[in-house]
This record gives sequence, C-alpha cells and structure tokens, in this order.
Amino acid sequence: MCTDIDDATAESTAAECVAQSLDQGVDREHFAYGLNVADRSEVDATAVALAQRHGPLTILVNNAGIGMTGAFSDMTEDDWSFIRSINLDGVVNCCSAFCPPMLALGYGHVVNISSGLGFTPTAKESAYGTTKAAVLHLSQCLRADWARCGVGVTAICPGFINTPIATATRFTGGLEDPTARARIIETFRRGHPPEKVANAVVGAISANRSVVPVGWEAVLGWYAHRLAPSIVQQTFARLSAGR
Repeated sequence: MCTDIDDATAESTAAECVAQSLDQGVDREHFAYGLNVADRSEVDATAVALAQRHGPLTILVNNAGIGMTGAFSDMTEDDWSFIRSINLDGVVNCCSAFCPPMLALGYGHVVNISSGLGFTPTAKESAYGTTKAAVLHLSQCLRADWARCGVGVTAICPGFINTPIATATRFTGGLEDPTARARIIETFRRGHPPEKVANAVVGAISANRSVVPVGWEAVLGWYAHRLAPSIVQQTFARLSAGR
C-alpha cells in the first residue's frame, strides 16, 4: 500500500511496484491512497480504512519527508512548523495510528527514515537535522519499548541519495538562493541510487536491525558521531558553513 500527499504520485508508485513484482514472478495487487501525514485526523481515518479493507499492517515504512536549508537566524515560525509537521510529527502520527494493531498481534516491524544529518551537525541544516535526530531518537525509544511486544523498529539514516528532494527543499526565511539550490541538486544527482536505501530497508526488517546508515558518508558520520570528540564534530560543522 503506497500513500502520498499527491494522489497521482501514490498511484504511479503503486504501478511501479506492480511492474517490479511481476518482473520477479510475483503477481500481487498494490494499492494507492492519498495521505497528508501532517494531518493527524486524516492519518487516523486512513489507518481505520486500510485496516477494514486489508487487515492490520505488519510492516510500516515512514518515508515522507522534506528538506530545509539556511541559517537558523533566518528561520520563521512557519518554517519550523512546516518541517516539523512532516519530518517528525508525520512519523509520530503514523506510528500512533498504524502500530497499535501490530502491538496487539505481537508481530510487526516499523522503519522510520531518519538521515545521516540526524547525527552529523552542520551550520545550515539546523531544522532538518533536528527533526531527523528526533526521528532517530524516537525510533530507538520505540524499539526499546515495543521489543517486549514482538515489534521491531529501525531507523534508516541515508546520506546523499539521488532523489528529487533537493528540488523542493525550502530555504529558511524564504531566502531562495538559485546558485545554492543548483549546487544542492547537483550533489544529490551524484548521490547513491534509491535502490540502496530500499535494500537497506528490506535487510533491516529481515535482520531486525536498530540503526542503519546508508552510503559511505552516512557510515563515516555515524562512526564519527560515536567515536570522535565533540570538538572534532564541531570543527566539521563549522567547515560546512565555509568558516
């Protein structure tokens, strides 16, 4: 079951899943639903409708997310509310709505897409990094809580992945910088293929892994976060701002 705030995108994703399943010799129907993960009432209603039609979920992947870059001093209240409502509240909403049946069954797995920036501080991604750090921490807390119920939780932390997220990244305070956007888009264009993250998701569910960094830069950031002194991490954070 594929959900997206844009109905057409959800439908195209479901169609792609059907095509790839058939290529692998699996004839299984896929379904598409429009869903704004930032709207708790809509998430709750969708969870009820899907459970009535398909039965309780046993795997939930929270993949919805948006990007934001720019100085914290330029960030408005609307900027913060916007990114938090999707990147963090969206995960909370979906976990709250879709996971109780898993807990009741005593079986299931939740995958939350965090980011390598969730443990790698930078000067210009304070809002994005904060929401992704919160998703990482939430995932680890839920994993500890739900293990007794037979439900696993994984945080996937990708580095630079070749997706269109950079084309819609918001600049704090509306201070659009075409040169900076072009640079970000080019960086992501050179990133790892999305299939690398998909394979990490499947592997994490199969092995019930806790945290999975994806891409060499995310792996490097993860071990730097765990092993490098704070002064080293802050030095690299300042370098990200060019100073």
